[in-house]
Amino acid sequence: MDKRQLDKLNKYFVINMQTKEGLWKLSPSGLYGFDDCRACFWMDQHIGRAPSIPMRLNDAMDEKMKHRYDFFRKLKKLPPEIADKKELKNIRLFEDLSVLDPWRNTFTALKFTNESGGYILAGRLDEVFINAEDELIPVDFKSSGDQPKEDKQKYYRSQLHGYALMLRELGNKIADIAYLVHYFTKDRNDSSLLMEFIAHLDPVKIKLTDFEKKLSEMVEFLNSDYPGSNRNCDRCVWVEKRSELSQ
Repeated sequence: MDKRQLDKLNKYFVINMQTKEGLWKLSPSGLYGFDDCRACFWMDQHIGRAPSIPMRLNDAMDEKMKHRYDFFRKLKKLPPEIADKKELKNIRLFEDLSVLDPWRNTFTALKFTNESGGYILAGRLDEVFINAEDELIPVDFKSSGDQPKEDKQKYYRSQLHGYALMLRELGNKIADIAYLVHYFTKDRNDSSLLMEFIAHLDPVKIKLTDFEKKLSEMVEFLNSDYPGSNRNCDRCVWVEKRSELSQ
């Protein structure tokens, strides 16, 4: 894709992902793109993501989990589907809703501005656990119709690191682990309208020093020229073909 094609895309889709001071506005949920396809990551930050169909069912599940965990928070218990997980021994839910609610809200979400690093990291998280040492553990809910594959967490490692970094910058002690809590259907062939879910814990090791170096690499990459299409990426190939047809 040449400069003329990029200018054409900018005409229709440009979304300012940089502040007037030149800081890149990064979202934890979009950081996986740096590992998945750097060409797409560059495009997403410079031009914006293509419009997509809202995932309303996933949004409903996230809201459902929020209310479920808040219910058990009042009881000072973990929800029963995760309470007996050996990994969560001596783990409790973050108790102060006056603090947690803003972190979970789109308009008052977590935010960390690193002017010297060239970026602003901002995003809302789903939940926070606390361990016996009073260290905070970021948690993200994922819902699916099937049991998650073993390599599923590769898409979310950077996301959870982003939450951990922002929580640390607020002055909190952070654990060296975070969790994805996958909820998937127990029996998708059941004809009942009642859907039973199974909870699966996926621990993610947190290494913030390595993650901060990675953020520096992202900023350096975004400040460089477009790297060109990735021929191993289906999305890149699709964009290229569409651009050719529209000429």
